[in-house]
Amino acid sequence: MPVIPETMLATLGGAQRAAVCDADPARAAEAMLNVVEGIPPFSSRVAERSQWLAAARSSLSLLDVVPNGLDVRLLAEIARTAFAAHEITPALTATEQALAQAEELDDLALCCLLRARRLPWLCTGNLGTGNLDDARAERATLNAILLRLPFEQRSPALRADICVAEAAYHAQFHAWDEVRQALAGLGRAGLVRDERLHWYACTSQLTLAQVNLRTGQRAPAIRCLIEAARIAHELEAWAELANIQTVIAAYAVRTGSFETAISHGGSALAAMESATLAHAQMNPWLGLPIDIATESEFAGVIRSIAESVVQSLDLHDRHAFLVSVCALVALYLVADRAPEALDALNEAIEAAQDMGDASAEALLRSVSESLLRFMGMLS
Repeated sequence: MPVIPETMLATLGGAQRAAVCDADPARAAEAMLNVVEGIPPFSSRVAERSQWLAAARSSLSLLDVVPNGLDVRLLAEIARTAFAAHEITPALTATEQALAQAEELDDLALCCLLRARRLPWLCTGNLGTGNLDDARAERATLNAILLRLPFEQRSPALRADICVAEAAYHAQFHAWDEVRQALAGLGRAGLVRDERLHWYACTSQLTLAQVNLRTGQRAPAIRCLIEAARIAHELEAWAELANIQTVIAAYAVRTGSFETAISHGGSALAAMESATLAHAQMNPWLGLPIDIATESEFAGVIRSIAESVVQSLDLHDRHAFLVSVCALVALYLVADRAPEALDALNEAIEAAQDMGDASAEALLRSVSESLLRFMGMLS
């Protein structure tokens, strides 16, 4: 049997500790997978999940015949861990392998779970190409399988993952009533009050923030973002926190609250410095092309946000464009580079003029005037 480091065992209760150390490799591996499934898929927990997955794989390698279901459960959690790390291609590959095995076993519940977890990332993967066909096909297949799955076989975790997938899917089409219905279903899923609940709570807050941001409900949106930031901070989910704080800072800029913007922008940079992600990826639930968590220095952050401004224009996403521009202003102010913030605003005003978007132009001019007053250059 593989030796499990004490640092890993120390996080477990007595019964779990005994189970993962069982002399039977199959029982030990099953217990390890139970541990992994209970770890919320935040980026900050990727290393922990990976350690237990490696231990489970080592235990299974001792068996001549792996009991039905254990190897596919391993693949399912490898996929979810890769998604949490923004390793999208390996995650999709592991999902496809797990689906093939789940279909052979006729495990409808696991087929649904795998497809529900993949759906949000298919949406973001197609964003900007004008092609959401893969996401549509995935959702249609998921719904077809659900029709065959008796309700009593739908675990709370499965129902919850289906709800967050539905919310992410409908958000791509700005179907906000359907998004709200999906989130209401999440509240009725009956989730066990364990660590996983934090991930679902953070995800739902980000989704509500997106709904409110894009429907002009600024105050409720900021409350949702602040709650999501609180959860991320408590879980030390630094990558998620970096991007949440960036968006909060952007909205502070939009309202002329520059001291607040500097505070949240500074928090975003501090979180970025603690993040360990290597690959940028749009958050499926926040719905904005912003990810500074992979950067290691200020210049990279500025480049990343500038790219999100350009991407927003390419997507014809007016809302994302304004948030990205204001985020750029906030981060320049954190570095005490206000003149460059003004330059960014002037370029954005020209872009708004080119788009023929008079209201966006007016908003950005208002921000520019407020910034000049903040700098003492305009009375």
